[in-house]
Amino acid sequence: MAKLIRIILDTNWYVRASFNKNSRRLLYDLFNNKSIVVFLSDEILNEYIKVIKRAKFRSLITDDLIARFLIVIFTKTEKIERKTNFEGSRDPKDNFLIALSIDNEVDFLVTGDKDLLILEKIGATQIITLSEFINNHAS
Repeated sequence: MAKLIRIILDTNWYVRASFNKNSRRLLYDLFNNKSIVVFLSDEILNEYIKVIKRAKFRSLITDDLIARFLIVIFTKTEKIERKTNFEGSRDPKDNFLIALSIDNEVDFLVTGDKDLLILEKIGATQIITLSEFINNHAS
């Protein structure tokens, strides 16, 4: 059996998939791909909840839809935890994602965040966009 591809999705993909049908389809395709395991931490989840409750998203998604989306996320991801601290991202708020990636030996950190993408690779983890990941690794 082939090795599973281990990924972390940055919070921005969960937020986008909450109200964008195309992004949601891409996310569900990743969740249902048997060669990929998507990891989720409490930190990513808490950041998602904080961001999705912002006023600018209130007209785009209801609390009921958020709750249903969270159920899907919980059932389709594996929980991980950060064990160490990392400092080195241009945006210190992103350091936890890098620490999660290193601590859990993920293959890819999938993000749209330029502050993370500029790093390209940390340890064994490649930092790439969702389109790069889908085009090159999710077949």
